[in-house]
Amino acid sequence: MADVIRAEWFDIDDAKRDDFINWYHGTYLPELQAQIGVNWVGNYAIVAPKGKGNPRKMETDDPAVPPGRDFVVLTAAPTVSVYFQKNNVIEALEAKFAAELGQRENYREAIFVEEESVPGPECRALPSGTGAPPAMQLGNYNTVTPEDDLELARWYRQERFPRLSVTQGMIQGRKLLSVAGWPKHGVLWEFISMEEEEDSFEPRFAAADRAENWQGRHVLEYVVHGPYGPHAGRRIWPE
Repeated sequence: MADVIRAEWFDIDDAKRDDFINWYHGTYLPELQAQIGVNWVGNYAIVAPKGKGNPRKMETDDPAVPPGRDFVVLTAAPTVSVYFQKNNVIEALEAKFAAELGQRENYREAIFVEEESVPGPECRALPSGTGAPPAMQLGNYNTVTPEDDLELARWYRQERFPRLSVTQGMIQGRKLLSVAGWPKHGVLWEFISMEEEEDSFEPRFAAADRAENWQGRHVLEYVVHGPYGPHAGRRIWPE
């Protein structure tokens, strides 16, 4: 069964960061992981981009979309109901630790269901559903028109998906659709590691070119990313 994934983006004030992370990793995340209905949890330190990126990339400027970018927590569950049913364990845990969690800044969340999953060459390293990947890249974005959605669906299957099985270090790639949150679309690219000099996995996808010869528009011409997206980083919990 595919995971239902909750993504949480947030920042922490520098003066509070060490104490918060010690508490978060030592108390909160272990309790979250132990809840019935939670498959796995991973906290990721996001790597700040070293350059300006592709000039065609569009990001939302909606002030209602918080711009958290330093940390991304992924929580996986078997069904959407784990997050929304009455008296669910996650809301109870958040209420218990409301004061501590209130230290998070620029916080936002989205909950995604899996549209499709494609195995990479390292798929045996971490079979789907068995844990948080050691490194990942999370994209979250919207399109503008229904026609854009159609082209996006074709682009993934005709250009991006064929590359995943030969992308260096890739465990699997998941195309996601949101149940709740700002983005309609998401992707979770899972990797066995992220090199020290890397700030994105996009160069690996470029190197995996299989002469797909996509004839449509470039995807960056019509998708609008979440703030500072996509976010690539290394898992810092569990170690």
